[in-house]
Amino acid sequence: MRITRLTTLLGITGTLGAALLFGAPTASADGSVCNPGCEAAVDFQSYGEIFTVHDYKSDGVGTIGQIDIRSGGSWVPYDDVINAKGYNAPPVTVNYSIAEGTPVRYRACQHNSSNGPFDCSGWHTDTA
Repeated sequence: MRITRLTTLLGITGTLGAALLFGAPTASADGSVCNPGCEAAVDFQSYGEIFTVHDYKSDGVGTIGQIDIRSGGSWVPYDDVINAKGYNAPPVTVNYSIAEGTPVRYRACQHNSSNGPFDCSGWHTDTA
């Protein structure tokens, strides 16, 4: 009886020790989308909530990444990130503070000041 209890106790202690040593797994969901011609693209990194907007074509048109969060059962616009730097410039990166586990969705579009977003990708759903 004592050996069984000791074995059980050692097994539980070992499991707890391994969990503390290696840590609990963290949620991570990363993704990228581009518009139909892939002139505009966005990347989302869930760890740190980093949103990056790329312009992949030298065509005189900017790009925009749109990101929404799910709140109260509805999608709520969170931010629009415009990249008007041009094809030869680095992408525009924003580091958000979105609560872990919050559903997010994002898309990539071409953009100009007279038309706003156009030629958009579909929405990609992820988790912060």
